[in-house]
Amino acid sequence: MDMTSRRIPQAAYFVEPWKNGLGATDIIAEARVANAPSSGWDGLLWRLARTPIPVASAFSDLAGYDRHQVVINGDGLYLDAETGTIDLSRPFVPVQYSGDLKIVSRLENGPVEVLNLIVDRKRAEGRMTVLSGPATAELREGRHLLVAAAGEVIVEYGDAAITTGEGLTIDGGDTLDISVDTSAPGKRQAALTMQIRSGLVVLCTIHARPGDAR
Repeated sequence: MDMTSRRIPQAAYFVEPWKNGLGATDIIAEARVANAPSSGWDGLLWRLARTPIPVASAFSDLAGYDRHQVVINGDGLYLDAETGTIDLSRPFVPVQYSGDLKIVSRLENGPVEVLNLIVDRKRAEGRMTVLSGPATAELREGRHLLVAAAGEVIVEYGDAAITTGEGLTIDGGDTLDISVDTSAPGKRQAALTMQIRSGLVVLCTIHARPGDAR
């Protein structure tokens, strides 16, 4: 198994307007298909972003994408769609829904801030999980983004770190970006073990579908 990692500090997030122009979002990380433009929605494979919702508003049309979303600041967010209401009223309880839905947000207790994982469902699949230390996760083939969404987090990953107790600190608001590759010849280990020693993280995982590994 091959593993690479990098820290993404909050200062490195970059701002982009919503697709419908009614707000803005801080993009944490994203991936694009080969030869796609470096910004915008053309060729976007997936995106993780941190988004304030200060007032009730219409959501962008993201047909073809799946959304994974969790409230990290505030509470009382509801998303009204033609199929019913999506309940995001409690912080740190992720939901998943289709970007094809026409949605208008409803704020019961004032502004909120959310994490958005947006994934092209034809090319990849995503998952969003909230972990509070002490906790353990198995990171398999794919891209894994750990967002320290509620203060400082201490993690250990890899057999050596767990054996020696060498922890890595992620400052509040920052992200740890880990890529795991189990495809190399002779790489028998199927997963990377990660332990959250303290703090709370939102773990976002993206797996490319066969033929779309990036």
